[in-house]
Amino acid sequence: MRNKIVFYLNGQRKEASAKEASMMLADYLRYEQGLTGTKIVCAEGDCGACSVLRYFPHVDGKDAQNYLPINSCITLVAGLDGSSLVTVDALKEKDELHETQKAMVECHGSQCGFCTPGFVMTITGLVEEKLASKETSINEQEAKNCMTGNLCRCTGYKPIIDAALNIDLTKCQGLKERFYSEKQEVDLIKAFSESVLIESDDFFYFAPKTLKEALNFLKDYPDTKIIASATDLGVVHNKRKITLNRLLSLHLMQEMYQIEQKGNEIKFGARVTHTEFRHFMKDKLPEFSNYLDIFASPQIKNIATVIGNIANASPIGDTPPAFLALDATVCVIGPKGEREIPITKFFLAYRKTALENGELITAVKFNIPQKSSSVRFYKNSNRKDLDISAVNFAIRVDWKDDTKKEIKDIALAAGGMAAIPLRLTKTENYLKSHFDIEGAVKELHSEFTPLSDVRASSTYRRILVENFFRSFFNEMGGVQ
Repeated sequence: MRNKIVFYLNGQRKEASAKEASMMLADYLRYEQGLTGTKIVCAEGDCGACSVLRYFPHVDGKDAQNYLPINSCITLVAGLDGSSLVTVDALKEKDELHETQKAMVECHGSQCGFCTPGFVMTITGLVEEKLASKETSINEQEAKNCMTGNLCRCTGYKPIIDAALNIDLTKCQGLKERFYSEKQEVDLIKAFSESVLIESDDFFYFAPKTLKEALNFLKDYPDTKIIASATDLGVVHNKRKITLNRLLSLHLMQEMYQIEQKGNEIKFGARVTHTEFRHFMKDKLPEFSNYLDIFASPQIKNIATVIGNIANASPIGDTPPAFLALDATVCVIGPKGEREIPITKFFLAYRKTALENGELITAVKFNIPQKSSSVRFYKNSNRKDLDISAVNFAIRVDWKDDTKKEIKDIALAAGGMAAIPLRLTKTENYLKSHFDIEGAVKELHSEFTPLSDVRASSTYRRILVENFFRSFFNEMGGVQ
């Protein structure tokens, strides 16, 4: 068992004990390593100024092959165990700027410069993706998409977009060639094979290799916070509302990274990221992939987990309504063994779930809707990208036949309308026996009394849910 975190930073091996492991990566880079190119602005994963690139060699699949941008301000050093990291400070090779940096200079993509390192790193992440797929150009939409997690107050973005479009990919060298080696991989894989236990007066961190170890630890330390990537907890920690001082990490358990399809069933583990899940679902349920496009930023999606978004139990979490509409099942394990909780029974109260003491989530599973079914996910927020929902809404209808005039089964779910994500069962039951939209709208409004807050008023939320509901059935053929 190791008592240190092991990772590589700009090609150099690093070990972190309790003091460094308990820090956010951005603080560690700036104050422990003197790498001040990485900036801290919002400290909550919104602005992207802190972006660094991370390669994680322990997961199979397309998304594991590249250095991907992440927010270093909300990522614990401990959570980067087994990773290879590259910061903006190392992009220049001797006296030669990286092609991304050259393009930013030539297109005047920087003014005050504070956000510039983050833009450089996210664009470089896109360059890495292009090199891996052997593509020779970046288009404007790809440039805009990769930058949705970066904010700039000065340039108006056009010069930065122009910089991305003017990068000559034929002159770019992949970061793996510079910063990753076979020796490094052997070392990281060896480290990944051992559990981690770090203890100090104010930091206790355990990363087990097996579920048995995890359950025994939770039995002895029931007040431990279970983390997958801890991006949301990172925000709360930075705002000094909690201290992350006793943690159980799932990052060393290989089974937690699995995502698979058996027949019509999809099952994914507790360490599957939003990026991995989005790509996996793209040809299986495109509606879900499209929905995730406006969920968080690329930097957050590249490290935050789907199950973390569920376990967080936020009433405005983006994925719970979607999984409620899909009748998902939450798979958990605890002192009494394994059990399955229908997600309709998982959310009990504000931030409270059906998990019992000593239990943790191992996976979530659901069935892909039939081709004859109709599925839509909706989100409203003040900004289109990288913003918390005011309301999100999900609907799945299994039709009796192709005419779409009779409903065999229906699931309606909404977030932002109550203390928990809601399944709107009264409206569902009404529509199964009365295919009458106006009557259903009345039932819909009887199922919630939304609050007014900084994101939206109660009236506005009611209007949104009704409009989403009507839009779905109008799209299905103008049902009256």
